[in-house]
Amino acid sequence: MSAAGPASDRRARVLIAWVALGVFVAADDQTSIVTMLPAIISDIGLTVDDFYRSSWIVNGYLLGYLVALPIVGRVADIYGHARVFAACIACFVVGSALVAVSPGYTWLVVARGLQAVGGGGVVPVAMAIVASEVPAGKRLLGLGAIAAASEGGALLGPLWGGVITDLAGWRTVFWVNLPMAAPIGYAVWRLAGDERRRGRIDWPGAALLGLALAILTVALVDDPNGPRPLAVTLTLVGLALATLAVFAWHEARTPEPMVRPSMLAGRHVAAANLASLLVGGGLITALIGVPLFVNLVLLGSPLDGGLTLMRLTAAVPLGALAGGWLGSRLGLRVTASLGMTLAAAGFVGLQAWDATLSEVLRSVPQVVGGFGFGLVIAPLGAAVLQGVPEGARATASAWLTLSRVTGMLVGTAVLTSTGLGRFYARASQAEFNSPDFERLIAEAQVTTFREVFIAAAVVMAVAALVAWFIGRGDREEPAEPWWTAS
Repeated sequence: MSAAGPASDRRARVLIAWVALGVFVAADDQTSIVTMLPAIISDIGLTVDDFYRSSWIVNGYLLGYLVALPIVGRVADIYGHARVFAACIACFVVGSALVAVSPGYTWLVVARGLQAVGGGGVVPVAMAIVASEVPAGKRLLGLGAIAAASEGGALLGPLWGGVITDLAGWRTVFWVNLPMAAPIGYAVWRLAGDERRRGRIDWPGAALLGLALAILTVALVDDPNGPRPLAVTLTLVGLALATLAVFAWHEARTPEPMVRPSMLAGRHVAAANLASLLVGGGLITALIGVPLFVNLVLLGSPLDGGLTLMRLTAAVPLGALAGGWLGSRLGLRVTASLGMTLAAAGFVGLQAWDATLSEVLRSVPQVVGGFGFGLVIAPLGAAVLQGVPEGARATASAWLTLSRVTGMLVGTAVLTSTGLGRFYARASQAEFNSPDFERLIAEAQVTTFREVFIAAAVVMAVAALVAWFIGRGDREEPAEPWWTAS
């Protein structure tokens, strides 16, 4: 069913609701994995020695998300927004079903990647649907609803995953996606228009970018019990960088590229993207590290991990609102650097966690850190929007998101390889038959988590310095939130 003109007010409200619901479901699935991870690892048969491979359960999704995010918007512009939104939902549903029936590790990782291709395409296509189908007077409301749905889904994801895993097992979390998501794709297909346009899709560029990120992730994920030779790792890193160089060369010469390299080369834009990459690395450390600490050290359930992490995730949207207000008064770089500093302070607080954790120590560092992570969203987005031409703002905003997700990808790989490597080195010093074995292993876990959290604090401190180069911005009027970019 195609729309011949602007949507009616009633139809616009219904369309906004369905599209926002689709974004909510996709965002919920992206973060729910962090509380399910221990249960998944146990169920699919990964041993303690193979624990480092669990990073691919997260990284498979992030890779699919990364590849889909920049290209799906272009596909939708050519083949029709509603058609592609429905296709993304269908891909997400099929991927969810394949995850739910996964017989083993490899199947699960591939299925998560397929699921992410659909989930990663939902947000940019949803924004395009709102911009093209909703009347101008309702458009800002629609875009705000998309942003709220994304933050809300990410906020509830860890709790959602923990509750269902406790009650019915982790596979049920993915089965539930089917009845939730399928009606959304059908409803949006029926409500939105479907205008097909001419244009070219940069499939080689998308393939080169995905290949470079995959190689880089393989280079970073290593078996801490039997690490590969350093020369092999350096070769893989070099190959990833060479592939990125070919991608940049290709983008500079193709008529309709995914992105013009020159657009990202300005100081403010480059600094914002580098800061966003560092933020992604820090954020994923908290999202994975906090529930894992609760599950492994405190011996809590997946629900306990989700409830604990909600202290951080609930503070992020509050910080995001404050970041827009402060950015228009203190300037972009001051606000962003303040947010990074608060995130670093939160990790310093997490570094003090041990096997006897008070409620104050469980809560305060996460609230401070989560507020800091939220505080940086608007300043980084505004720096990018002000640093590129008006016609390139949507593309630049998408690449800012890509930078953050890339940081999450790299952070996950480093966390599971380097962190586990240090834990195994400590654990190997404990004698199995010793009466102090369990105590020594617990101490090794706590020490390793503390090192991970303090390393994340250093990363966020570096991000605070990088954020200073995004510029002051215009303090005369409030900075435009990133989600209102057209």
